[in-house]
Amino acid sequence: HRDHYVLPAHLCAAEYCYLSAKIAGVMVPNFAERHFSRLIFGIWLLAAAAILYVSRDAIAAWKMGDPDDQMRLLEVRDWVAGQSWWDITQYRMNAPDGGEMHWSRLVDVPLGLAIVLFRPFVGQALAEQLAASLVPLLTLSVAVFMYACAARRIFDARVGLVVAALVLTLMPFTTQMTPMRIDHHGWQMVCFAAALWALFDWQTSLRSSIILGLVCALWIEISVEGLPFAALLLGISALGWIFPSMSLASQRNHQFPIALASTAIGTLLFFSITESWASPNYCDALSPVHIAALGIMAIIVTIGALLMRARPTLDNMPLRIALCGAAAVSGCATLLAVAPQCAGDAFAGLDPLVRTYWFDRTPEGLPLWKLPTDLVVQPIAYMLSGAVALVFVLGRGKQLAASDKIRLILLYAGCIAIGLFVSRTLVYAMTIANLLLAALLVDLFSAAERRTGLAARMGLRILAVFLAMPSVSAQIVENNLKATAVKVNPASVAAERKLFALAMACQKTSAAAALGQMPPSAIMAGLDTNPAILQFTRHTVVASGHHRNQVAMADVIRTFTGSADEAGGIIRARKIRFVVICDGSFELALYARKAPTGMLVQLRTGQLPAWLQRRPDIGPFQIFEVNQAMLPQFKRTS
Repeated sequence: HRDHYVLPAHLCAAEYCYLSAKIAGVMVPNFAERHFSRLIFGIWLLAAAAILYVSRDAIAAWKMGDPDDQMRLLEVRDWVAGQSWWDITQYRMNAPDGGEMHWSRLVDVPLGLAIVLFRPFVGQALAEQLAASLVPLLTLSVAVFMYACAARRIFDARVGLVVAALVLTLMPFTTQMTPMRIDHHGWQMVCFAAALWALFDWQTSLRSSIILGLVCALWIEISVEGLPFAALLLGISALGWIFPSMSLASQRNHQFPIALASTAIGTLLFFSITESWASPNYCDALSPVHIAALGIMAIIVTIGALLMRARPTLDNMPLRIALCGAAAVSGCATLLAVAPQCAGDAFAGLDPLVRTYWFDRTPEGLPLWKLPTDLVVQPIAYMLSGAVALVFVLGRGKQLAASDKIRLILLYAGCIAIGLFVSRTLVYAMTIANLLLAALLVDLFSAAERRTGLAARMGLRILAVFLAMPSVSAQIVENNLKATAVKVNPASVAAERKLFALAMACQKTSAAAALGQMPPSAIMAGLDTNPAILQFTRHTVVASGHHRNQVAMADVIRTFTGSADEAGGIIRARKIRFVVICDGSFELALYARKAPTGMLVQLRTGQLPAWLQRRPDIGPFQIFEVNQAMLPQFKRTS
């Protein structure tokens, strides 16, 4: 539902940004400053109304963003129904132990509150639908407001207003907070925007340092993916503490010891209210080892800072560098001593089968250089445009202090470096690029107002809008690439269209809901299909695409790619009653391609083992019932 209107949205966005800039008083700084909050609210309100209109079909059809959103809804549903706050296990998966999840309960709170609020008036089902529709838009409002405040702090209110308008054309940012997109990615955007504001808030350095630390802690609790960004943000803060010359006046130095201590205390607090201290040290979520490492670092820096305050003669740059170095070494040593497996790839211990069939087909977790060409055009366009805008800001941004320019360079370069290795995190580099481009747009608009000729004024405005939205340029490049591509066989195009139509049929929520007409049973289906089965039926499944359940995930993969005997053994051990497949599943297409003699291909060609019987299809799904008495014994392979 998001992919079908990308180009029209960008074309409309050009006019939208121009009108927003004029209405918001881009050329009138005092007006923009006086009415800043109301204007931001108005921009968000118009955008939310447009997003709701565009998403109306997805909302009505219960089309979630992806399986993660479906699993998040199930987690909230179970909690509201009485499952313990401390227990996020999905008990209708991987019986009898349940499927272990690694998500933070904090993200469940606004969704759960909305469901509880709406449920007495509209019932459980509609309450969930309203929560999944409205909470992401409220999250977007917080993210846009914090982002605009950060832009106002770095530049001025005019840039803040333009940023609020432009960010709504930044699809990787906005689509994380559209209706039915309820996973934690939107709240990560909020954390980044709030941290950006705190990093550049020099008017109240004590407050901003505390906020920076708490936001970093919250981000790490929501997703350990925030850890490298917390290190980047705190590292930039540390530079302001180590080198006082980075600020215009010593009293404006960021109080890095307070920020680091707030991070350590915040992680301790958030972990205590969401997790069990008896849990092991996981690498994919905030764990005691992370808290211990941050705590040791904070103690070293804080004690050193207190000593320097008590004895000013000790306060010097070499000692601050030594303290930061000792803290970094101690934190890393703690991590290596307690959980050395967390020092490298969090997925290093993943089952090779699961890595091949699941992890490697998830592009958002891969490095940028491993992505298909059509997925790298937009981020590259943003990064290059952002670099041009950064050069412009460094050269023309006279209102910026030299220290702020250094921070912008470090922050932009750091976000790009992190994003190159985990492509989905490039959205943060694109967000910084969007900020720089907004500053460029305001300057060009101001220059246009000073021109006397109509052609010159309109030319500068068109140039400003075009430069400020690299997504438009990226779309043009993508279209040209497709137009100049080698012509394919028309039969191949027809086959691809047929497969796409089948895939859309498999992904329809009504199709998954129709499986509820079967008696509640244990079902063997694909990893990508199982969350929808859990959401709309009372069946149990083996696994979804969530790596802590890699043994169960491997069983699903082996069932469809292995021999009939191996599949039968797994089905017997897991007491499966029905095997469900769908011809349009991209996941199952991968299994068939990599295992042409596997169980899935046998099912599709009608070569059924004696213990399996074909039942009438339900929508796009083919149903096979298991005869438990004829199943072979289970023999797990390594």
